[in-house]
Amino acid sequence: MWRFAFNHGLWDPCNVQLSHVFRCITTTDQENALKFAYKRDVKSFLAARLLTLYMARRLFGLDPINVNVKRSAYRRPYLEGELDFDFNLSHNGDFTLLTFCHEMRTGVDVMQVELPPASESVAGFLLKMKSLFTPSEWHLLTSTSCEDGGRIRNFFRLWCLKEAFVKNIGTGLRTDISTVEFDLSGGAPKCTYPGLVDTEWRFEEHQLPNSHVAAVAWYNPGALNKCSGVEPFQELSPNDLLDTLSPWNEVKDHFWSAYCFKDMCPPSARRVLY
Repeated sequence: MWRFAFNHGLWDPCNVQLSHVFRCITTTDQENALKFAYKRDVKSFLAARLLTLYMARRLFGLDPINVNVKRSAYRRPYLEGELDFDFNLSHNGDFTLLTFCHEMRTGVDVMQVELPPASESVAGFLLKMKSLFTPSEWHLLTSTSCEDGGRIRNFFRLWCLKEAFVKNIGTGLRTDISTVEFDLSGGAPKCTYPGLVDTEWRFEEHQLPNSHVAAVAWYNPGALNKCSGVEPFQELSPNDLLDTLSPWNEVKDHFWSAYCFKDMCPPSARRVLY
């Protein structure tokens, strides 16, 4: 089981570096990257592509030109020709994450812990989300023993776990996440869901810098070892990713100006909870 992280929020690519990235991806991906309105979203899109190429190079020795990512009927990504392997991606805030496994299935989700805008109370925000949670989860979110910061952090913890599970099973919006229940009272998250066999699943929680929380769901029908410790995400630098990749594609002259003219991100009234 592999866990990779890239802080695209800190990434400030120069012309030469961004050109290298664009030359490692398809023309369609180049065009799609520049369709985003903000640099933040361009960077997170490219980060997902770079992590996928890094994984393919490190684990299979594939050059970028030979990496072909397909999607299942439920839009889950997979590497063409490597059906015994599974990977999943998530991005939010400053981070893009990738998890990867062999003869198993994985799902990952990351969120930056943010308070709602000052004009909205935490209680009001949670109330709008109540339908997504089971009674026991709602009790955790509204416990009087927690301050607002603790409540909102627990919200994002539960949200990431639910999303990681749904991304693992690959049903997306077809799954009502209020039917997926997590118990956070023990050492490791415990999931209750119709038909779920506990010994076949492992759920992890991760704390990442700058107030990000993440969750990973691993599934193995042959049962999982839950006794081993949880390994942290390996955070990769831009050089870690790019030094392993061989450029192969052409780049249009306007790519740099198209990127530079974008604002970094839209204005936001949300407040990061440190």
